Amino acid sequence: MRTRRPVASPLYPKISFACTEHPITVWAGAILLRLYVELIGLRAALAPLLVSFAKTSNNQIPAVDVLLAWWYGLALGAERFEHFTRYRRDPLLPRLLGLPRFPSPDTLRRFFQGFTYRHTTEVSEALIRFSLHAMRPILLGHTLDLDSTVFCRYGDQAGSLKGHNPVMRGRPSHHPLVAWLSERRRLLWATLRAGHAGTANGARECLAQALTMLPAGYRIGLVRADAGFFVTAFLAALEARDVPYIIVARLTPLLRKVVIYRMSETEWRPVARGIAVAEARATLPVWRGRTRRFVCLRQTLAERPEASGRRMLACPGYTYRVFVTTVPYAAELVTRMYAGRADSENRIKELKEDLSLDTCCLQSFDATDAAFRTGCVLYNLLMGFRETVLPSCWFERRLRAVRDLIFLVGADLIPEARRLRVRFAVPREERADFLTRLRTLFHGLPIAAQLDWNLAEATDASQPPAGPADLTVPALRFTPHAHGASP
Repeated sequence: MRTRRPVASPLYPKISFACTEHPITVWAGAILLRLYVELIGLRAALAPLLVSFAKTSNNQIPAVDVLLAWWYGLALGAERFEHFTRYRRDPLLPRLLGLPRFPSPDTLRRFFQGFTYRHTTEVSEALIRFSLHAMRPILLGHTLDLDSTVFCRYGDQAGSLKGHNPVMRGRPSHHPLVAWLSERRRLLWATLRAGHAGTANGARECLAQALTMLPAGYRIGLVRADAGFFVTAFLAALEARDVPYIIVARLTPLLRKVVIYRMSETEWRPVARGIAVAEARATLPVWRGRTRRFVCLRQTLAERPEASGRRMLACPGYTYRVFVTTVPYAAELVTRMYAGRADSENRIKELKEDLSLDTCCLQSFDATDAAFRTGCVLYNLLMGFRETVLPSCWFERRLRAVRDLIFLVGADLIPEARRLRVRFAVPREERADFLTRLRTLFHGLPIAAQLDWNLAEATDASQPPAGPADLTVPALRFTPHAHGASP
C-alpha cells in the first residue's frame, strides 16, 4: 500500500531543526548596564553597606551580588520574584553581568527579610546619595514634587489595609509617598506606608528627610503638591524652612466663599480662550489669623467642555482650581509653574509599570519596604545610565523603551581555547550606535583588561549587507585569567 505524502505548506520553506551546545541569551544588551555599574563604582559602594548581610554557607551568593541581581532583574522586566527564575536558567547572562550565578526567588526573599527598618533607612539613604552625586545642579534651585500612589495587594501582607484606592475600591493596598526632582527626573526620597494612611501622613518627615538627601550646594527652589497635602501643619513646615510652594487647595465651604465673594468679576483676568485667573489673600479659622495668598484658575465649560477642576452650584458654567502659594509671581505664571507637576504621574507609571515595584511584595512590611526603596534607587541609576550612555533624544522616553530597544539583544557564547567568545546579534545598521555606547563606558575601567572587543567588521560600511551568517559580530571576548580583572 502506497503511503500518502503530506502536503507541503506554500507559506513556509523547508525548516530543519537541531540543538546547540552554545549558551544563548536574549538579554546581551545588559552588558551596557554592567559596564555602567563598573563605571560609577557601584559594587565598591555596596560592599560596606551590606556587611551585616554576609553569610557563612559555602554555597552562598554574596549580598552585593544578590542586590545587583535584584536590580538587573527589575531592569530586564521581572514583575514578580518568581520571574527571576528565567534569568537563573539563562546560561550566558550571569557571565555577562559578572555574577557567579543568578539568585533564586527564595534567595531574594530571604535577603529582603533580613532587613529591619533601620537597615532599610541606612542603606537607602546611602544609595540615594550615591545615585545623586553626579547630578548637575540648577542655578535657581530644583523643583520638588510630592505625590502618593496606591499599590494594590491581593493577600494579607503586613500593612496591606483598606484605604483610598481609586482604581479598585475596597481592595487592601500600600500607600507609598514619593518626592521627585522634576527637572532632573530623579527620586529624592520615598517611603512605604500602610494602606489606610492619609495622603499627608508623614509628609513633614518625608520633606525633612528629602532635604537631607540633596548633595552639598544644591537647593530646592519650589515645592509642588496636590490637594492631599493641603494641611496646615505641612504648610507651616514649608514656611518654617523658607521653601516656596504651590499647593492645590481643597474647595471647602469656607474656601468656596472666598472664591465667590472675595474674587469679584472685575478681578478675573483672561489669559487664554476660556481661561481666567484671579487672586486674593485670606485666612481660615484653623490658621489662627495667618493670611495666605490664594490663586484661582477658572475655565469656561462652554469653550472648554473637558476642562478639569471643581464645579460650584453658585457659579454654574465654570470649573475652578485654587492654589495656595508663597510664590510672589503673577497669578497666571503661578498656574503655569504648577502645570509642570503633571509629569510626576509619568514617573510613577515608570515605577509601577516599567520597574514593577507595585507587584514585588513580601509578607513582612519591612521586607516589602526594603524591596521598594532599593527599587527606587535603581530608578535613579537607570536615569543616570540613560543620560551617560544614550543620546539626548532618549530623555523623553520611558524606561520600558530602554529595556526593549537597548537591553534586548541576542548573543551566543563560543569557547575558544582559554577565551570565551560572545557574539552579539546586532543588525548592521545599529552596530555603529552599539559601538559608541560601548566606547562611552569601558575605556579606563579595570574590566577593560578582561574584555577584548573585535568590532572592526561592525564599523566597516564598505561590506555588503549582512546575511544570516554575518549577524554574529560584534564579538566580546572574556579572558578568564586576566590579572586584576573584575569578575
